[in-house]
Amino acid sequence: MAQLRSIISGATRTPHLAARPEATVLAEYRPNPDSDLRGAACADSDTALFFPDPEEMGPETAEWAERRAKMMCAGCPVKSMCLADALERREPHGIFGGLNERERNSLLRRAARSRAQLTAGGAL
Repeated sequence: MAQLRSIISGATRTPHLAARPEATVLAEYRPNPDSDLRGAACADSDTALFFPDPEEMGPETAEWAERRAKMMCAGCPVKSMCLADALERREPHGIFGGLNERERNSLLRRAARSRAQLTAGGAL
């Protein structure tokens, strides 16, 4: 019990050390050259879940798979990097960063429109 108290009291003396991760921990979440995101929530999941095919699975099962994949993405620590990587590659299929191909294309179109308005001097 005394050991537990010393651990707890030690943590309260230096809360900034417990609250901030070290820089080396953050580096783990950077994409590898082969596009593998360490720490991804989907790392050990079946890839078919992220590439639902309505013709092969049936529309209801494909819809369920897409919702399940998006739920997994929702709490993923590398979600934004995954989405950015998919947008950069113009990934044509699958769920990446919580968005399917239609949603990613829509996001790219909106970003292109915003850039066009900014370069033309228009307001957003």
